[in-house]
Amino acid sequence: MMTVYQENMYAPNIYRHNYQDTSIRMTGFFKLMGKWKGSVIKLIYHNFIIFVFLYYLLSFLYRFVFIYTPYQKEMFELICIYAGRFMSYIPLAFLIGFYVQQVVSRWWNTFTVLPYPDRIALKLVSFCPGKDHFTKNLRRTVMRYVNLSSILVYRLISKKVKNRFPNMDSLVLAKLLLPHEAARLERVDFRTPHEATWTPILWALKLLCRARAMGKVTLEAPIYANLVSSFEYIEDCNRKILNYGWVEFPLAYTQVANFSVYAYFLAALFGRQFLEPGGAYQDNESFPHVPSVSFANNPPYDKHTPDFYVPFFTLVEFISYMGWIKVAETLLNPFGDDDEDFDINYLIDRNLQVSYLIVDQADNDLEMANDPFLEAGISIPEELPYQSADDTDHHRANSVKSVISKKHSVSLVSVNKIKENMIGSNEPMPTPGTTRKFDSPSFTRQNSQISNPELGTLRHNNISQNFSPASIRHSPFVVRKLDDLMEVDNEQDTVKSVRDLFKNNQSKDTTDDTEIKN
Repeated sequence: MMTVYQENMYAPNIYRHNYQDTSIRMTGFFKLMGKWKGSVIKLIYHNFIIFVFLYYLLSFLYRFVFIYTPYQKEMFELICIYAGRFMSYIPLAFLIGFYVQQVVSRWWNTFTVLPYPDRIALKLVSFCPGKDHFTKNLRRTVMRYVNLSSILVYRLISKKVKNRFPNMDSLVLAKLLLPHEAARLERVDFRTPHEATWTPILWALKLLCRARAMGKVTLEAPIYANLVSSFEYIEDCNRKILNYGWVEFPLAYTQVANFSVYAYFLAALFGRQFLEPGGAYQDNESFPHVPSVSFANNPPYDKHTPDFYVPFFTLVEFISYMGWIKVAETLLNPFGDDDEDFDINYLIDRNLQVSYLIVDQADNDLEMANDPFLEAGISIPEELPYQSADDTDHHRANSVKSVISKKHSVSLVSVNKIKENMIGSNEPMPTPGTTRKFDSPSFTRQNSQISNPELGTLRHNNISQNFSPASIRHSPFVVRKLDDLMEVDNEQDTVKSVRDLFKNNQSKDTTDDTEIKN
């Protein structure tokens, strides 16, 4: 049996994108169309079966029943020609396109206003720190009220949440409300016919105001105003959600769009039927080697031939338009039970657990550790490593940085180390990835020139007073000063360049002395 920790570790990742494999060549399309949850096939398969059944039923009656009675045959053909000729008058693409665009936009805007209490929880940890019972209980109570306010909103607009928390007793049982708080909330509901979802927010603000007045928490006026603004965010989100539930998408537009789609495909049941062209309408010259397929090149039968038994393009059109209207139908109420609807019950549990976890983290003392890049002597990190070597080439090939130019990481080099190598030390310089200690504990940025003690040492070793590593044209590094540390692109090249400079200066001094003696 798995523990709670193991269940949390192996919980499904809801943030993983559903279109991970769509870019795979050859098989990406089949993987995309093979998904069932939320797919267009799941939405329209029952309508598709009914349409195909009715289409072939009419085709069967025409081919094997009406064909033997001239009146019935001609009347059926007349209905089919009439439907096929005038069904294009329905502006289906325009109606559905604009309708679906508005519905999807409304659906996404509704999702973006779902409230998250993380902001308030983080501010409470920062503005109301403390391990004592009062401060800890204050933070938890405020977060309970904030989550309760959102749950009261969800109960009004979501049937799933209403079934989960049907009354005040269910909220008390879930420990979201205390018995006396439930009685107080019921009294508010009794005094007004309007919603009372704002009441827990009011309680939370009054608790903070009382704690501030009593001196239990120290909140300066700007800090307190900043904290109150986070409660305004929750209330604004709750009000927007209620507004979306109050003023729904116009019913008349929904009816027009749905009626147009169903009327169009009702006409398509007749207007896309095969009709047998008889006598002079039969074209035997265009395709003489395929006599088994009836074909007419002249109206009114030209739109109803040839006969391939399966109306392929009509079925594609049905999937496109009916799938389009079904998408809008499922998104009209994002708080329902469809696949694309919001999982509000999950959001309730997530917000409650995360908010309590955040305010409880204030009890943990955090110690600042040394920066691992500074410990490794790296000022500006290079590209971070990848997990597997096989994926490295693939990711680097898609990296804009590696395609445009390759920039080396910048390492910190001690000037003392450079001095030791300049005066003849054979100790190799450490690589950028090697952990080492620095000669100076100070890392305060100063001027771009070397500090005075180091300048004196370099002057003693016959280095010019105006020496600066940045002035060396053949050196591959650019220097910035961090006390006695220099930032360089490559340590080995830096030391080699300084050594070469030192040797050149010694050779030049020897030559000058010889010329003076001569």
